[in-house]
Amino acid sequence: MTRDAPSVDVADLVKAPVHSMSDADAIDCVATLIDLSGDVRSEHGIERAFGMLKEIGRRNLAPAQQAILHYFRANAWHSKRQMGATVEPGQWEQPSRQEQILALFMARNHEGFANLDDIRRCQILTNLGIQFNEVGRFIEAIELWDSALEILPNFAMAHGSRGTGLKYYGLVSEDDYDREIILLAAHNAFILATTKGSLWDSVYPVAVDHFSAEARHIADRLDLTAIAKDLDLDSPAMGRSKEEQTYRRWCLKHRLFVNPLNDLGPHPIAASDHLMLPSLTVGLEEKGMPSIIGLYNQMKQEYAFARLLLFESERSNSLHFADRRVQLYNTLDYPCFSIATEKARAAFRLAYSILDKVGYFINCYWQLGAEPHKVGFRTVWYDQIDERSKLHRRFENYENWPLHGLFWLSKDLFDDNFQRVTNPDAQAIFIIRNHLEHKYLQIHEGWTSAEIIDPITGSLGYSISSHDFTSKALRLLKITRAAMIYLALAVHVEEKARQRNSKSYLVVEMPLSPYGDSWKRYW
Repeated sequence: MTRDAPSVDVADLVKAPVHSMSDADAIDCVATLIDLSGDVRSEHGIERAFGMLKEIGRRNLAPAQQAILHYFRANAWHSKRQMGATVEPGQWEQPSRQEQILALFMARNHEGFANLDDIRRCQILTNLGIQFNEVGRFIEAIELWDSALEILPNFAMAHGSRGTGLKYYGLVSEDDYDREIILLAAHNAFILATTKGSLWDSVYPVAVDHFSAEARHIADRLDLTAIAKDLDLDSPAMGRSKEEQTYRRWCLKHRLFVNPLNDLGPHPIAASDHLMLPSLTVGLEEKGMPSIIGLYNQMKQEYAFARLLLFESERSNSLHFADRRVQLYNTLDYPCFSIATEKARAAFRLAYSILDKVGYFINCYWQLGAEPHKVGFRTVWYDQIDERSKLHRRFENYENWPLHGLFWLSKDLFDDNFQRVTNPDAQAIFIIRNHLEHKYLQIHEGWTSAEIIDPITGSLGYSISSHDFTSKALRLLKITRAAMIYLALAVHVEEKARQRNSKSYLVVEMPLSPYGDSWKRYW
């Protein structure tokens, strides 16, 4: 979303002496150049805009100006992509879109973001959500649109975009009940986008018509009144004990249940990890139960444990008995040593390791043929393990929206061999994981400031505050949760494709029974 282009010529703006302008005028000039160049499809204008952005970026700008510069850089990448060779949303590698997402991430994560006006913040969040949704990352997109609506509850483009994301989320869901509820939420979002009093940051008559048509399309195919009447978002009960109820509310708040309904909000109906792999069709030559069912079970159980560890770490307010008589030295830099701290560390390590298991699952199920010890979540998509590698031939011209989202989610992680990422925090998360597993990570009391702390880690380790570490551990848990949902939905899409393309054959069903909660008490 950009501003209306003023009545000036691209040629004049290209020659504008931004070096002699004030910070505000220079930023306004490059913003106008980007908008106008996009409107008239001037590649020269966009290239000049990139030069201006680089020049202005060297200045000692205020934090809000730095954040807005990232936003305009994202707009420039968007225009460059629109002018280039035709790129379909489902195309796997899109370098310009990757740069656009990174720029929007940097705008949102910048300290100056909080100082921007409400509409601009909503534009940044909504645009980032739109880009995520177009590459299949609809889970993160929905959360971004919800964040925009927390700022401006009537921001029309966030409502309409949210409806689009929810629509496709519902359509790829295997569970009929989930699908109906999600499509009901999509319909309501489209209605909110087009209702009287909705806030449009610019005039979008085409968008209004589109969202209205989408709402009608859903209403014509579903009995929305019956679905809404049967829907009880506040059941079942949250748990037997106060501790369990508190835990489930915390999970709902942070959208940590492996349950698509948790993406609609913190409703008790979503307080379970009910999403499973879909029905699988395997050949008679495969003996016993398909191994990927057990692998997905294991990933879910490890995820549930990691989630609990982080919850317990955050809520710890007393000395654990296991901390008594563990003698340590005070290094005078406010270090965190406790069972609670180790729980947070373990949660981080577990969440990261599950992502590698996702890569292992993909290699097995889609029969990519990579050597198991070389498989990782970031590398499984390619025929070689370095930045020069090509996308695996299995994914060329392959349409599977949730898997495409999983591929783009992997770009949030940094790897020594794949350093181009979409998330500015990716390298920090990689460094933390590396030091947790192999080196020395020192966590300090969260209330201490960088000026107070004089860490003694030196060249041996990496230093981080407890608040920062917990934030990154939570972010990693959310990535892992999204990965597990995308994975299950991607298998569903693939199984449907295999059934359509298969020849007629005899099918013998093998029903699966749930693993009872009562069995989990045994070791």
